[in-house]
Amino acid sequence: MSITTQLLTQILELAKRKGLNQKDLAERAGLSAETLSRAKKAGDMHLSSLQNLANIVGLKLCLGPDEPVMQKINSGSLFK
Repeated sequence: MSITTQLLTQILELAKRKGLNQKDLAERAGLSAETLSRAKKAGDMHLSSLQNLANIVGLKLCLGPDEPVMQKINSGSLFK
């Protein structure tokens, strides 16, 4: 599963919990429902569109540390 698909899934699940259907979410983000549907099927979309969708449901896109690296940092074994 692509990272875009994972992010879209999280955004759509939160939108649903907030009472927003996919059509309304897409329109609020300046997208057509068809564009959102195609993005879900393809597992790809512009980062700016993904960010707009996330913002509407109260999320923000950000990078975080890679978990295996974080484990090494926390255990003090990163540079050993």
